[in-house]
Amino acid sequence: MRLDLGSLVPALSGWTLCIDEPGCDCTVCVELPGWAGGLSESERRYLALFLAARSLLDYRLAAAMHVYMVKSKVALGPEALARALRDARVDSEIPRAVEEDSAYAWEAVLYKGILYAQQVLSLERPVLVRVVPPKDRVGRERLRALLEGRRVTVKGRTYRVGGLLKRLGGARVAPWVYLVPRRGLPELARHAKVEKLL
Repeated sequence: MRLDLGSLVPALSGWTLCIDEPGCDCTVCVELPGWAGGLSESERRYLALFLAARSLLDYRLAAAMHVYMVKSKVALGPEALARALRDARVDSEIPRAVEEDSAYAWEAVLYKGILYAQQVLSLERPVLVRVVPPKDRVGRERLRALLEGRRVTVKGRTYRVGGLLKRLGGARVAPWVYLVPRRGLPELARHAKVEKLL
């Protein structure tokens, strides 16, 4: 099983986590203990992320673990994590960031990773914005079609073509008021004058 770490945290783009793969050619390889076979797939991924972060003491991996935990709504108890630390094996192309392996070093890495993960997760939170439309009617309709999309008829069949909001993962709340993920605000502001409501 492979996991692209760049999909969780942008700072890890190009890194791949391999879980229980023979002849591993990934950035980080984790061999889970035999008892982990009874866990669900999301719990196994979370456990592998924990083991990679704990082994390498890298805050970016701790951030990826936290982002995965929040998005997948999965967590394991401390007994399972401690047992996995004893039984699992982690190999990596990346050298350890910190040479000393103490509880204090792990806590520092974990909390720095959680802070970084909160910044990454805040980009996904929606923001309520109001778009100031142009005064002329043609400009208003062009902007509305760009943002909300339009209906297109091809050979007698009508299709709905999504606009910029659909691509950004936003939604229309009211006329000229939209709910947009924070990461999409710069692109929306490039096309229209935006006033942030929340």
